[in-house]
Amino acid sequence: MNAVAKMPKTAKERGKIAPKKLAHVVLRTKEGNVQNILDWYKVVLEGEAMYENPGIGFVTYDDEHHRVAVLALPGVQDHVDMTCGLHHVAFTYENLHDLMHTYNRLKDEHGITPEFCINHGPTTSMYYFDPDKNQIELQVDNIPEEKFAEYFANGEFTENPIGIKFDPDEMSARLAAGEPEEQLLKRPDGTPPDLREFPVN
Repeated sequence: MNAVAKMPKTAKERGKIAPKKLAHVVLRTKEGNVQNILDWYKVVLEGEAMYENPGIGFVTYDDEHHRVAVLALPGVQDHVDMTCGLHHVAFTYENLHDLMHTYNRLKDEHGITPEFCINHGPTTSMYYFDPDKNQIELQVDNIPEEKFAEYFANGEFTENPIGIKFDPDEMSARLAAGEPEEQLLKRPDGTPPDLREFPVN
């Protein structure tokens, strides 16, 4: 079967009743580790705690009462790579300036750096690990939302659904030098990385 990328109609457009929104993500951790994980998400997402105690906490960065929750459960074990489960959770920024500001803030002020950076085509994405090795994607859309259907129809994503890696320091420097976002967000030509290069979680 040949793969074809396309933007489907929304559930509402198809006459279906679907959720209004994706509300939050809940992470489990070991007892005694809730604060460590909460603090990481506060730093990375510029979030604040809506509620926190030694066993559970909720972090938000917008008008949702919590976007990320952390829960300590008895008997939770350390992360094991390459087991079935959630691969990553993604957070989208308004523009490339905001994404690169976040990259530089995390690197310079907190020593937090991405494990993998790639221009997928539809997004420019940086992948981080939290202290429990949950993978978090910070991204920006490369294409205006109203043009996603047009993009998926042009064949670029079907030809290369993985993307092309990029150097975030080089990207940041080019942006600071005044290169237009539209130019920087365009996926360059090149060979996609082997899937084995992606960070393991």
